Amino acid sequence: MPYTTCALTVVAIVLTTYWFFRRRQKSKSWQCYGVKDVQFPSMGFGDFRAICKQFITEHGDTVGVSGTNMMLISRDVELLRHVLVKDFNNFTDRAIGVITRSYLKHGLFFLQGRSWRRMRHILSPSFTTGKLKHMSLTIDQAAQRLTSVLESLAKKGELLPIKYISGQYTSEIIARTGFGLETHCLGEEDDEFTQMCKSLIKIHGPIRNLLTTFLLFFPRLHTFLSNTLGLESFDQVNLEADRYFKHVLTETVSERQEILKEGGKLPKDLLQSLIQAKELGDKDNVELNEVAKSESWDDLPKNMSEKELIGQSILILFAGFETTSTTLQFCLYLLAQHQDVQEKLFLEIQEVIQSETPTYEEVNKLKYMEQVLDETLRLFPPLPIITRKALETKAYGDVTVPQGAWVMVLLDQIMMDPKHFPQPEQFDPERFSEENVSKRDSLSFLPFGSGPRLCLGMRLAYLELKLALVHVLRKVKVELNDKTEPKRGEKPKISFHGIVVVDNPIQLALTLRG
Repeated sequence: MPYTTCALTVVAIVLTTYWFFRRRQKSKSWQCYGVKDVQFPSMGFGDFRAICKQFITEHGDTVGVSGTNMMLISRDVELLRHVLVKDFNNFTDRAIGVITRSYLKHGLFFLQGRSWRRMRHILSPSFTTGKLKHMSLTIDQAAQRLTSVLESLAKKGELLPIKYISGQYTSEIIARTGFGLETHCLGEEDDEFTQMCKSLIKIHGPIRNLLTTFLLFFPRLHTFLSNTLGLESFDQVNLEADRYFKHVLTETVSERQEILKEGGKLPKDLLQSLIQAKELGDKDNVELNEVAKSESWDDLPKNMSEKELIGQSILILFAGFETTSTTLQFCLYLLAQHQDVQEKLFLEIQEVIQSETPTYEEVNKLKYMEQVLDETLRLFPPLPIITRKALETKAYGDVTVPQGAWVMVLLDQIMMDPKHFPQPEQFDPERFSEENVSKRDSLSFLPFGSGPRLCLGMRLAYLELKLALVHVLRKVKVELNDKTEPKRGEKPKISFHGIVVVDNPIQLALTLRG
């Protein structure tokens, strides 16, 4: 038996034994806090997301799990309004971070407390409307190359391997805007950058995924195995890919410093915004969020360290590659299923977009496209669960959340709740018309989270998706036939690895528009 397999087996046995005895010795139950107490399987897990869904279905909108960590699992929007928005200062931190030696742990998404507040303040200017306008041309060029690839496939009568191609699309955008690299892999074999993008997040088989889920509840042990002992198999990041991206960033930053010394012109991309934040730390003209406005920054550094700069760049890749490409995949799949929606969207594009290269303002006028994307994200949120940790014990109505408790916010279950979305399994972009949105609780749709920790890159993700749809749908129709996957009447098979992953690649048919 290989050493790694043997080690994993031993760890699994130790963890199972520890879990069993810890559960038997637990002294408190969620029932003391006004919450239904439920039990995880004693001898392991299945799909963590599926188990949470089962709890909610069987026991109600909020349940608690006692054991090594007090964990509250909820889709109750009134309770979660306190957690995410009203009492945010008591739930500033995520309960679950990333266990890694990668600089990714310095990324905004994983920071806590004042470190998070400081970094959010520094990064906000990198995602202003002005910065997005500068990046839109780069994104548009990638969208045009994406469309050329799809036109070529349509002419040949070949199926579209949408996840493969959409991954190349997002990797090109990230390479240009976040790493300062020119890549042109769309329609070709993956280049090194794209290969590393696709391998950065570890996707395991079912047995290893079970162990990874188990370790979720033992973060100190997980940290010891990964960071202290240096066992790369327990690191949540592919360190080979991590080393590659560190090298690329270091080289690019050095090159830009030389260009600046020689009086050359530097690109106005996302990486350059981060470099300026690292070197200048200028807090003038920063669009502060509500949390930042109430915070004093006088005693905090206004610039970033090299580790932090690299961490933000890798986070941009981590957060933007898989999630955006997966959303584009699901959106095109749904449009192939619903030709009436695809045709209505095509007509809106024809009416609103007046030139070959859409302006930023034109793209923002595509309201029906926003409805289509929002409905896609409702059905297939790329990050279906987010977490928070209680800093103090507080009561919210009949429920008390004790200090140190984890709150698991089930975004996907909120957005599939019939109370908010009747017939939730149906694809219906009209749910997001202005009239229908005004009738719903604002917290019923939150694919990017909510409150001060709302995803900073949300508008960038929408821009990438919109420009892809504009160019693709002007040139081709996406369709289903007897050869496409999944078969008619079947649903895509997905699994949960911290993010949603499609187990079997979706393939679509393409027809050129006349």
